Amino acid sequence: MLKKKKRSLLGEAFFRIMRNYLRVLHNNVYYKHIYVLGRENIPEKGTPLIIASNHQNALNDALGVEFAFRDRIVSIFTRADAFNRPFLGKLLRSIYLLPAFRIDFDGMDALKNNYDIFAEAGERILSGGTVLIFPEALNQDKRWLGEFSMGYLRMAFDAVKKSEFKTDIVILPICNHYSNYFKFREDMMIVCGKPISLMPYYELFQTKPRTVQRTVNNLVREQISSMMLNITDLDNYESIDHIRETYGKRYCKLCGGDPTYLPDKLESDKALFKELEDVKAQQPEVIEEIYSEAATLKKNCGRFRIADDNFDIPFRKGSFIFRLLSLICLFPLFVAASIPNILIFLSPQPLTKKFKAGNGHMTMFVGGIRFAVGALIAFPLCYSIFFLLEGYFWNWLYATIHVILLPFLGLFAWNYRQTFIGLKREWRYRIKSKRSQNKRRGKGLAETIELRKRLFDKLDNILTKNTWKKE
Repeated sequence: MLKKKKRSLLGEAFFRIMRNYLRVLHNNVYYKHIYVLGRENIPEKGTPLIIASNHQNALNDALGVEFAFRDRIVSIFTRADAFNRPFLGKLLRSIYLLPAFRIDFDGMDALKNNYDIFAEAGERILSGGTVLIFPEALNQDKRWLGEFSMGYLRMAFDAVKKSEFKTDIVILPICNHYSNYFKFREDMMIVCGKPISLMPYYELFQTKPRTVQRTVNNLVREQISSMMLNITDLDNYESIDHIRETYGKRYCKLCGGDPTYLPDKLESDKALFKELEDVKAQQPEVIEEIYSEAATLKKNCGRFRIADDNFDIPFRKGSFIFRLLSLICLFPLFVAASIPNILIFLSPQPLTKKFKAGNGHMTMFVGGIRFAVGALIAFPLCYSIFFLLEGYFWNWLYATIHVILLPFLGLFAWNYRQTFIGLKREWRYRIKSKRSQNKRRGKGLAETIELRKRLFDKLDNILTKNTWKKE
């Protein structure tokens, strides 16, 4: 049995200060809304707990779970290569992270190191702690659920054996869901499933361990799959995802939900995909045509640089002029609010561009890198320098008030920018839709408008909207 390392008071104080600081930035600044459903399913503090989660957004998944469990410190498994440097390794362990060795990254020989790490995690669990693990190992780059490794169950039952089958270890399946993986000021949701006690399986495990592990693994995976949006048709994923993001808003309203409320949108998206799969089974030629048209629609919207909302929102000259004048009047405040917040916004881009270029799984690190660089480096560094310069050359009281207001000014600057982008798209759609009516100047957008109407009409006709209804 591993000897439990005692944490210093200084180390514990550093962890708690850092945790609260990151929680505030994560829950109130980086994300617009955080939803945690099923809190009543979380076992009481002190229950030995393993959290098993889907994995779709790299670091953001781990942070979301960490900050959702208010009265628990969650030990999180992360990539082992992050611990290679001694100082960084100590820092990561000080915030309760644990290295996980994987064959794809660390090689076959490194896998034996997991025995000691799992034993350490088991000690934390048996002492009433909480460990988060992602059974898929790698984060996915789509809204779907990959295959599960059963390493977390071997870890759980190894801990059970050390307790001589006296300690009940509980597995809590959860799912993470996002309105958008990459953008700033989006919504995030965590859904907690029904906890699964391992104690009823202890007797059978002693004679048929693999059978028990497979049984429990299936129960965990089925729960997570039922809670999340699991688009299993990967061949048509891009078309389905575009339908979900565009027509899905109408579908949600027809089901009685609010598409701007992420819990409603998740349930309606799940119902929408189920109906599309039912149609595919019965009328494959119809759904093939729909997916082809959806792919063309997505391509055309990108070519014209317009958003799907532009098709439905009528252009009102008075409203447009009022918003434009408001932006002009507020422009000096926007410039002032952007200093130094624009540096915080731009600082992660050299790194995020590299990960975006990597495609696939690597793109899913973008959101986490943006948050980590901003929260750990750019935010404290820029604000500290700004405060010292203003205080030294101007006035310390003014500098203190200003630095307190800077986060709010940063959010104002972000909203100003989003409003400006929205007005540009609205004007672009207005101009191009007028030009498209003139045959000599091209009719590309007119054809796209007709394509979208035809696609939505087909979806209205083939979908029942009865798979999910908001109560």
